[in-house]
Amino acid sequence: MNTTGPLSPTMDPEKQPRSPERPAFFVRSKKRITIRNLLSLSCFLITIYGLQYIAIHSTSESVVLYQEGCSRPIAKALPTKVKEELFSSVPNTENATAIAKQYSKHPHLAGSLEDYHDALSILEFIQTELNIIKPHSLEQPIYNAGTPKSRAKTIGLTSRLGPRNPTTWIDVYYPYLNTPLDRSLDILDGTGSSIWSADLREDGNAGDEDAAKFRDYIPPWHGLSAHGEGQGQLVYVNYGAYEDYEEVIASGQNLTGKVVIARYGGLFRGLKIQRAEELGAAAILIYSDPRDDGFVTVENNYVPYPDGPARNPTSVQRGSAMYLSSYPGDPTTPGKPAYDKAKREEAKNIPRIPSLPISWANAERLLKEIGDVYTEVGQNGYRKLSGKASEKEVKVVNHVDGKITPIWNTMAAIPGHVRDEVVIVGCHRDAWVLGAADPVSGTVALLEIVRGLGTLLRNGWKPLRTILIASWDAEEYGLIGSTEYGEDFAEWISEHAVAYLNVDVSSAGSRWDAVASPSLAHLIRRTAMDVPHPSEEGKTLWDAKEDEGPFKPFGPVGPDGEFGLVMLNNGDTDAQGVNTTISSHRILEIGNIHADADVMEAYEATRNIRLGKTEGKDGTAVGPMGSGSDFTVFLQRLGIASSDQGFAGTPYDAPYHYHSIYDSFQWQEVYADPGFKKHVAIAQHLGLLVLRLTDSIVIPLNTTQYALELDGYLDRVESLLPSLEAEREILTVQTAFSTLRQYIAQLQDISILLDIEKQEAEQHFKELLEQMPSFPSSTFIVTTGGARRTFVYRFKEWVKRLFGVQCPRDTFLVDSWEDLLSRYDSDEQDDEALAGWLKHRLPASHNHEMQELPDIPDVPKPPTPPDIPGIPDIPDIPDIPGIPDIPDIPGIPDIPDIPSIPSLSLPSLPLPTSTLILRSPPKLPSPPPILEFIRAAKRVSRVNHKLFLFERGFIDEGGIKDREWYRHLGVAPGKWLGYGATTFPALTEAITIDKNLTAAMFESGRLVKLLEQMIESLRV
Repeated sequence: MNTTGPLSPTMDPEKQPRSPERPAFFVRSKKRITIRNLLSLSCFLITIYGLQYIAIHSTSESVVLYQEGCSRPIAKALPTKVKEELFSSVPNTENATAIAKQYSKHPHLAGSLEDYHDALSILEFIQTELNIIKPHSLEQPIYNAGTPKSRAKTIGLTSRLGPRNPTTWIDVYYPYLNTPLDRSLDILDGTGSSIWSADLREDGNAGDEDAAKFRDYIPPWHGLSAHGEGQGQLVYVNYGAYEDYEEVIASGQNLTGKVVIARYGGLFRGLKIQRAEELGAAAILIYSDPRDDGFVTVENNYVPYPDGPARNPTSVQRGSAMYLSSYPGDPTTPGKPAYDKAKREEAKNIPRIPSLPISWANAERLLKEIGDVYTEVGQNGYRKLSGKASEKEVKVVNHVDGKITPIWNTMAAIPGHVRDEVVIVGCHRDAWVLGAADPVSGTVALLEIVRGLGTLLRNGWKPLRTILIASWDAEEYGLIGSTEYGEDFAEWISEHAVAYLNVDVSSAGSRWDAVASPSLAHLIRRTAMDVPHPSEEGKTLWDAKEDEGPFKPFGPVGPDGEFGLVMLNNGDTDAQGVNTTISSHRILEIGNIHADADVMEAYEATRNIRLGKTEGKDGTAVGPMGSGSDFTVFLQRLGIASSDQGFAGTPYDAPYHYHSIYDSFQWQEVYADPGFKKHVAIAQHLGLLVLRLTDSIVIPLNTTQYALELDGYLDRVESLLPSLEAEREILTVQTAFSTLRQYIAQLQDISILLDIEKQEAEQHFKELLEQMPSFPSSTFIVTTGGARRTFVYRFKEWVKRLFGVQCPRDTFLVDSWEDLLSRYDSDEQDDEALAGWLKHRLPASHNHEMQELPDIPDVPKPPTPPDIPGIPDIPDIPDIPGIPDIPDIPGIPDIPDIPSIPSLSLPSLPLPTSTLILRSPPKLPSPPPILEFIRAAKRVSRVNHKLFLFERGFIDEGGIKDREWYRHLGVAPGKWLGYGATTFPALTEAITIDKNLTAAMFESGRLVKLLEQMIESLRV
């Protein structure tokens, strides 16, 4: 066995092969050497400590000089404008292109060898950019999650004696994943023989070199799909939304034993599978329909990719089949981290019927077996699903290999002055195949942010708060890497996280969009208005919310000036009368091109919501968050204010080949982001968000905006009540809603008072900060216990710290005035002890600053001083010790001779008042108001604590009915949406899904209780 090779990704990183056994005599010699080394080390430690003790020589406080293990620049406060301009200058198109090419030229499926190598590559990139000393290649910081080393890396970040310099590491988790074996899809005749077989592969057109190279590397399949076979008649269910299934059932169709076929879009794919399973289907097929591509279709004479912008008809969307609305993360350890030796349970969030993703080329052939999938309803052309089943049966085979698989989260941190407040930014790294858009475009932004932060560090900057950076793994399978980390460090995150900022797909189209917690909405908008538009001079990134693709046809041409003309398309038939297109659907026609009218109307409706045109006066044009990316565990389970952003496609863009081999570098370079300017814009915006959340004295979270938006949440719930058709019960619920609205109003009022307090607290802190002298350049360990410590005690505690043992709670590090902003929970006695220590320590530094003032020039001919009473009594000065009798000093017989005084050489004598007036020296500053400053810092810290804990107020340990993993009662992914957000989810679904007014009353009461607690927590 090769014992010196690289770490194997299939092996426990802490159980690698050991070196061969050495001879016994060598072992004995090694023991003797070890004893001598220990004695030498002990002497060395005692000597070093003794020198430090003598150098510091504290009096009544325990004060130890702390030396860093490696050097770093002395932190200096860069002016905000200078800092942000310097950061924004770092992301550039050349680097973005190079990073995109590096990570999108090979597949990197979660748990694969390529994925492991990418994790190491990003680790080394961060080490270089943040000036972290690289260990030996066999000693990279890779730790099994749950081990002391892994836990210390995260928890130690907020420890009072944690790392002072940037650090990076990899956490290894062990979830259940699967990979494809064999698959097949056949149309059967009456005897069960195949009369048509789908190819189930993408063509790998040579026009895209990377797609051609890796066409069969990862076959089309659904991650975490069920192993098995299904056979039955084929039934079309449109998007496979809950309402679509209800429509099919209403048509009289029974789905038991049927094979369902649905198109992608509208909701998360796993929920299409889940509902089919609940209704007894034998299997399900999901395809990408060109109707959802808007105007850029082959029907409109656009050439398919790679020769043109239209969808390649053989492209297939892979993806997770997880029941995301139940719970994300490792299916076998819900709510707990997936450690190597974790106790596992039967998965409850993955399918039990087989599923396959297929191309439009295959789906088009299958749909011919059904015929009319819609029935026309009314003269306006609106249609319903026919529920019609095919005469012939189809057979679906999906065989997979499932096992516990290691995944690698690459983590990094930059410790801040306020160690116990942490801003987290992350993007996942794994992809179904090449992933140039998802997630490489996001990874580009993340790594450009790292480069920008590294540049700031090299210019002497140190963040006010700690920054945690994450490259998550296995997001594509079901948000696994981030969820396992969130479950692993739930308590730590809940206590310390200020916000989580996510990026996934930076660039997949023309329209920029952001979703976020309402408390972040204003910051996102203000920051977007400070970032230039990626392609249009004079515009900002915020303006890109209204951008649409380059293939938009000219209009309007409708009879009333509307955009396009809606008309009915009855479909085409071949010579045998068989439909060759989806029948009887409405189209929007402009000139000689057209698009599906339903798709376009849905696009315009969601566009108006994104632009804030339907939100009323309190709208921000930053929408709520559902799920579908790594922010889920932070927001929906732990209550951390979160955001996500990126450029998405429109009906006028080249269709995005989502999770296909054609999500490639070439497609990105030609259609999504020529020049990679959008990548740069996202890096600048996201990076500035990180800096503003990190370095603002008062955290820029807007609780009042959040409280105002709650009225809109309740308005939407109340609008659902008439559908219940139970007037008496509705009146009862409306009374309960009235109480809920009163508490919302109280929360708004108390939040406005907090706004006043945070403004006053910040202003007072800044005023006092300007009066403080420069802090000593060394870092100090301060113990505010007050009792004098013995030498033995001091040495014992020093050795503990040397080997990573946690210090007492009254011990903390101080290397700047800003460090004091972390003392929100300190008591008055500790504050006074700290102030006393600082007063004892600072005078030398303070006086040194005074000595550095420019020399006061001599005045050659001072004016005759005014007649000041008391000056004739100068001869009485001899009363001052050390001053010779005045009569013995020639040249001072009387007042008129005062101009000769400058010629006297009396440097050590205190000068008379009249002479001070003549020399006009600067007035020495009064001692800094240290205790007052400490109290002001604590005041700011308490405000910040209220701000970042506000989102936690929506967390209820009981969770949401039927999916208790989700605990946020303010917003969650809709039960039958997955991606989409539902506000007041438990209350909404009690009405819309359960249709239970008693349950609605209960959920209203739960919200009232949470709001009552939030009101108390915000009081100042």
